[in-house]
Amino acid sequence: MKPLSLFLACAACLVGSAAEAPSAATFADLAVAEKRIAAQQAISDHSRSFTMATPEAKAWFDRVRDAAKASEDPEAKAALAQVLLLDPAYKRALPLNPKQPNTYEAPEGTTPETKLAQLERQLDLKRSVKDLPLSVEELVALTKHEDFATAQRANRLLRRISATAAAPILWERLTKLTQRSQVQEVEDEILRLPANLATKLLPVDPPAMSLAAKGAWVRIAAFRANRFGKSRVAIKAAILPLLKGPANELTEAAWAAVPRFFVEADRATLTEASQGLSERMAPKAKAALEALPAK
Repeated sequence: MKPLSLFLACAACLVGSAAEAPSAATFADLAVAEKRIAAQQAISDHSRSFTMATPEAKAWFDRVRDAAKASEDPEAKAALAQVLLLDPAYKRALPLNPKQPNTYEAPEGTTPETKLAQLERQLDLKRSVKDLPLSVEELVALTKHEDFATAQRANRLLRRISATAAAPILWERLTKLTQRSQVQEVEDEILRLPANLATKLLPVDPPAMSLAAKGAWVRIAAFRANRFGKSRVAIKAAILPLLKGPANELTEAAWAAVPRFFVEADRATLTEASQGLSERMAPKAKAALEALPAK
């Protein structure tokens, strides 16, 4: 019995010490930089012991509240303000205003630009296709707008509504562009098309395109075309002459596409094409040759 009695006595002492409220000296330590953290921890630990709004909890948090009002130290005030958030009787404010905000219908567009903006807003809100302000036919007409930004926005929205209608327009537009920034925008839209549409309309032998457009064609072919498909041989034949070009984005794109369409059996042809390349292109050709698949 003696060991058990000793154990119970020790437990009672520990409970009594844990329940003991911090003294006034602990509150005073909040104003001392070296002692602030320890004092705040002691006050917070004692405050967490009150899980329900009892008279004891009210008396303790009233004491904390009075100490916060009496203190002139801003650090002490901030520390006690954090402790007061642990008060079980504290009524927490809702994070959102229960009153719903007023909603207003956006004005209808009157110009091509404002109509496209209205259409994009409604697509983002996932409105029904029947409620859209522009039809597919009207969007197709806007894709031929003289302003590139307007036409490209129409292309992008047309792709979101009808990828089948947008695919041939995007490919035709890519073949006619010369500015690299414009080519990049159209290339991005083509890459967002469904894979079957992108590959179905992919030109096997690209026509007389600009350098930037040909580079985009090579990148799209490498990303979308099936390396085991029927078009593989024709695409290989179109890419091979591009490997011997000067150091530019087209030649870089061509060498990057080599592991996609060529195999180990083509190493001799590719090695011959890599002869005489510039210092910039030689490492890219070497990396492409090392990445050749077996078949």
